[in-house]
Amino acid sequence: MNNELTDRDNPFSKHSRRGAQRLFARKYDEAIEEYNKAIELKPDYAPIYSIRGYVYRIKGDFESAIKDYNKLIELRPDNADGYCDRGIAYSRKGEFTRAIQDFNKAIQLKPNLADTYNGRGLTYHQMNEVDLALQDFNKAIELRPDFAKAYNNRALVYQDKGDADKTIEDTSKAIEFQPNLSYAYNNRGNAYVRKGITSLAIKDFSKAIHLNPELAEAYCNRGVAYENRGEFECAIEDYTKAIELQPDYAVAYNNRGVVYNKMDRIELAIENFSKAIEINPKSANAYSGRGHAYTVKGEFDRAIVDHNMAIKLNPNLAEAYYNRGNAYFTKGELDRAIEDLDKAIELKSDYAEAYYNRGVVWSRLQQWENARLDLTVANIIGKNSINAFHPINRNIVNLEQHPDVNPPEDIATLLTLPQA
Repeated sequence: MNNELTDRDNPFSKHSRRGAQRLFARKYDEAIEEYNKAIELKPDYAPIYSIRGYVYRIKGDFESAIKDYNKLIELRPDNADGYCDRGIAYSRKGEFTRAIQDFNKAIQLKPNLADTYNGRGLTYHQMNEVDLALQDFNKAIELRPDFAKAYNNRALVYQDKGDADKTIEDTSKAIEFQPNLSYAYNNRGNAYVRKGITSLAIKDFSKAIHLNPELAEAYCNRGVAYENRGEFECAIEDYTKAIELQPDYAVAYNNRGVVYNKMDRIELAIENFSKAIEINPKSANAYSGRGHAYTVKGEFDRAIVDHNMAIKLNPNLAEAYYNRGNAYFTKGELDRAIEDLDKAIELKSDYAEAYYNRGVVWSRLQQWENARLDLTVANIIGKNSINAFHPINRNIVNLEQHPDVNPPEDIATLLTLPQA
């Protein structure tokens, strides 16, 4: 009888095999323990560092992953995959310059490694170098035409460029090659939202959630789709689930605050915007939303303070000027209101609500030609959406409180909001 251990039964192979089993079962800490034992037995076996580095990456321990890739590269200086993997870890860690250097080295060693172009493309995207990112994703797809993740990543670049059709085309391609890629459904859903195809967006977000029930972003995005469709309770439910999964999800708090504003649940809106600001003090949208809530509540000075902060954080946020203009108007500071509504329209030329409210301010100033023009434009570009404006407008347009203002009949008609 042969008493020698077979390769399958030797201690190194046992620990390596157990590590792979634990990794497959997503028991990452246990996998690392097994790989640690394997490395103790064969400290110069380069591939095991690549595998353990990958587990560290999944866990988000990028520092430990980089140490493993360093060891791999030390043992095999010409290993392109090692440089590529280390580049990914550096990129996730936010060290973009080092990441790019590693990707470049990987490409020098192995010019046809599609993963490297995909990784460098992701890094360029994070650096807001969208054209360079696009070039790399194109190259990754050229090298591997069925590279689902590269299609999905290129779709995100097209999304940043505002091209919803190409976003849909690429995410659909990603789904064709990898039908269980939850992020592709999520990203295609976002593109459908931008195109106003809400039913398809909800279908895609629901599919993403089915594939990955812990994908908080998909719940948050589906909430936006429900909100756009006027299904506020469904939107609240999805935002709440997103927050449950990711308690520091500032965007979800902000979005839930927006819906509470629309539902006139002002205290809850303020509470949610405040939480969003606590998590992300640089959220201009949250300050603007809370400012709007304060205006509805009649706390105009607090509203203006919030809008000032929103504008400081994002000078191009049209909604902040619009909301501050409403606060100034309700305070009776009409000239300031006009200035802010002018700026909102300058930043967003199809801003029907801003045209409408500026028409209201012109009416209060009895500048009828200006009022007629703005109110007419609002009705044209708003496609009769005026009746969907927030009820704060009903207070703004209460002409009975100003008996000295007697608009011409056509302007009075344009000013009259349908009854709720």
